[in-house]
Amino acid sequence: MAKRDYYSVLGVARSASADDIKKAYRKLAHKYHPDKNQGDKAAEDRFKEVSEAYDVLNDPEKKQAYDQFGFAGGAGGPGAGFRGQRPGGPNFEGFDFRTTGGPNGTGGADPFQDFFSDFFGDVFQGGKGGAQGQRGADLRYTLTVSLEEAATGTEKKISFVRHRNGKEDTARLSITVPAGVKSGQRLKLRGEGDLPPGAHKPGDLYVIVQFQEHPLFKRKDNDVLMELPISFVDALLGTKVEIPILSGKAQLTVPAGTHTGQMFRLKGKGFPDIGGYAPGDMLVKILIDVPNDLSEDEKQTLEKLRKVASRSPMVNEFKDRMAALIKQRG
Repeated sequence: MAKRDYYSVLGVARSASADDIKKAYRKLAHKYHPDKNQGDKAAEDRFKEVSEAYDVLNDPEKKQAYDQFGFAGGAGGPGAGFRGQRPGGPNFEGFDFRTTGGPNGTGGADPFQDFFSDFFGDVFQGGKGGAQGQRGADLRYTLTVSLEEAATGTEKKISFVRHRNGKEDTARLSITVPAGVKSGQRLKLRGEGDLPPGAHKPGDLYVIVQFQEHPLFKRKDNDVLMELPISFVDALLGTKVEIPILSGKAQLTVPAGTHTGQMFRLKGKGFPDIGGYAPGDMLVKILIDVPNDLSEDEKQTLEKLRKVASRSPMVNEFKDRMAALIKQRG
């Protein structure tokens, strides 16, 4: 069967920008990814075709050759494929503490930034490698984990497409994610990348860790941040609240007279430190909530408390500062 024009495969015009090409590829690769279409031969073939087209059009040199000479220019080559289970585990080569840019990382622009995300993570090829070099191209894989998994460590099974000796190959590996991993950090698996004909050694696989958004927690360094809303009555009189932590639950005592914005610290309930230092803490920020549907009887009851409200220290301090400012302005 004759190859289809790469631009047609991605559904973009020949004048499409690099960003448009990337967006089109991400959409199609997400749709036909093998993890989402297991056992679907048509989707498998479509994923291969889409990946091959992107492999060419995303590379300026390959794209130029293809635009000038078409398939005869030698620019194109298969970009994705599938194979059976790889025996044994990955050649895990340790942990890379560099981070990628973006909302979950701490670094700046990074050449490994070219990825989209779903629960399984996504695969993108990088590097020049190939038969003209001395080693195969490196591959990038985005692996999404929860904050709880990042705190305790986890093992994930992944599948990704690579080239081995001129053939398409799907590798299936088990990845150990260490406890305390940060978003944007990379696991390097030596020798799990491409190995095209003529290269004396394969490239590596970089697994980039990314966090799922959590419904309650946020991470800052090794600390866990959580906002805890309580009623104004509990803030006035004090209360005990059972709250979730990264692993299990904890009891938090909120003393009487607590103010909104007040922060409580649960020592050692944050993320473990990969370097072996003390773990982070859990920081709970109090938000005082008030009802908005009071009955007439409830309003009358609260009206009797206005005298108590007149002793609020922050309100009185603000009034004193405001009075001094107005007097100064004369």
